[in-house]
Amino acid sequence: METQPLATGEQYALFSRYVMARHRDGDMADMDFDDYRAMVEESPVETAIIEFRDDSSEGRLVGACLVDWLSSGVSAVYSFFDPQHDRRSLGTYMILWLADAAARRGLPYVYLGYWIADSTKMAYKRAFRPLEFFGPDGWTELPSR
Repeated sequence: METQPLATGEQYALFSRYVMARHRDGDMADMDFDDYRAMVEESPVETAIIEFRDDSSEGRLVGACLVDWLSSGVSAVYSFFDPQHDRRSLGTYMILWLADAAARRGLPYVYLGYWIADSTKMAYKRAFRPLEFFGPDGWTELPSR
């Protein structure tokens, strides 16, 4: 469900569990609720937070994706999900959901953000084709391995 960019305690709790499980050594591990709220709510462009809930009667939050809607596509600013459900491929599901949402809006691109070729944490981005990167010569399609 797409909502206005409003930070909630429920989101922050999930975000914190995700960061501590996946990125404990990064800068985001030190974020408190006010930092999280600023990331979600303070944006100069059209921003939304997409919540993904399970189908239980409680509708428990299992994932969320902060996105910017741009004139050329949707930019996945930051996604996080319940680390106890990593086998459900929620990260992949969220990217596919964004691709579908962009297509429904007539937008040609999904931007997955900054990419470092040698980073294992960013390797998932290679699975989504076509994949383009911006380099010294502009946008270039990344060849398959």
